[in-house]
Amino acid sequence: MFLLSIYLYKKTFIEISFYKKVDGFWLGQEKPAKTLMIFGFLGMLAMFIGMSTTGSVSVFAFVSGGLFASVMWPVIFSLALQGLGKFTSQGSAFLIMMILGGAFIPPLQGKIADMFNITISYWVPLIGFGYLTLFALLVKRILIKQNIDVDKLATTETH
Repeated sequence: MFLLSIYLYKKTFIEISFYKKVDGFWLGQEKPAKTLMIFGFLGMLAMFIGMSTTGSVSVFAFVSGGLFASVMWPVIFSLALQGLGKFTSQGSAFLIMMILGGAFIPPLQGKIADMFNITISYWVPLIGFGYLTLFALLVKRILIKQNIDVDKLATTETH
């Protein structure tokens, strides 16, 4: 009976994570800035739940954070290149080079885990998700000042 309850608990958490991701796409309405903001917030929420709970809930919350992050790169890429004009290829090259920046995050989180504890180290991805949420809010305002409506571009253009 105990194993059955653990199985149902894990199955339910996985289903909730899946439906949150589907809901995030639905709420994003194919608008990149809104989608990034939603998934950034959900990533922050997942990290916070993971840090404030223990056991299976914590594990599944951290896994959910990774799933929310998987949606972000293409959205960040498309938003960052909007409005660059003739500098789009250079901007694209810089974005690709910035992937190396992600190589510094795991050692930083590991060092914090070694210095304090593993729970505290999850502030690193929480702050990262927070930064991406802020980026989503600010990039839309910046592009509107350049007379670029990101929401219209996303629904009328094909890539």
